[in-house]
Amino acid sequence: MNHPTSRIPRASFLAGCATCAALALVDGAPLAARADSHDQERQIGQQVWNQLKSQNQIVYRSAYYPVLRDIGSRISDAAAPHWYGMNFVIVKGQQANAFSVPGGNVYVNEALLKAAENNDELAGVLGHETGHLVLGHVMTRIQRAQLYNIGLGILGLFVRNSTEATLTDVLANYSFLNFSRQQEYQADHEGAILAARASYNPWGEIWFFRKLQKLYGDAGFEQYVEDHPSTNDRIARLKSFYASDWATFGRWKDVMPNPSSGLATSGSNIDLVLRPN
Repeated sequence: MNHPTSRIPRASFLAGCATCAALALVDGAPLAARADSHDQERQIGQQVWNQLKSQNQIVYRSAYYPVLRDIGSRISDAAAPHWYGMNFVIVKGQQANAFSVPGGNVYVNEALLKAAENNDELAGVLGHETGHLVLGHVMTRIQRAQLYNIGLGILGLFVRNSTEATLTDVLANYSFLNFSRQQEYQADHEGAILAARASYNPWGEIWFFRKLQKLYGDAGFEQYVEDHPSTNDRIARLKSFYASDWATFGRWKDVMPNPSSGLATSGSNIDLVLRPN
């Protein structure tokens, strides 16, 4: 997935919408009435799925699905209990990217899977994205937007002309939910905890940050962050976090598996399988 050609900075977006009436609709129902409802999260997740599907961005068959499902399942179990059934879905894209949405779907693009050298790196990415869900970051952003009276329906923010839009456009529309720097730090830490709990080396998250820094600079693997924290800063904070909790992280070392030949692409079930909520 390519970087969006333009992202809407949160301050500019809110300023431009300050005179609008209210963040109004999710499938015709007032957002305020659904603020604490799992139905709201399901509907937002379904809208994002529908948009990606209509734009032919979903990858339904891939040799990466067996390893993605296996690692994702272990990360999901590590994050339990949660009310949603987590789905790990491959989407198209030529630049490494991942994102999670309310309702339990985590989207990972093909370029990211090809870039990951080992299971620990992918576990770090999936742990980070699951961390956003566990910590409620997306719903927090939606509720904050509601307070600013952003007068556009959720569906209108997600959906554009399906004959012209790409996954870049999906994330550009999604940018009003962009995460803050602090939320990214929190998800980094939660991702490390979940990876370690699932018996993956939490240093995999750092290894993948190092790789992406060489490939893309400081953007990381999410394209809709409000103010991207420096990759070096994120790595330093993770190292400090590991050192502060020897009981959780002490047995893990900054030593990559050798050889690092990439993710396994063998397995019999290469189809996308969705778990309903």
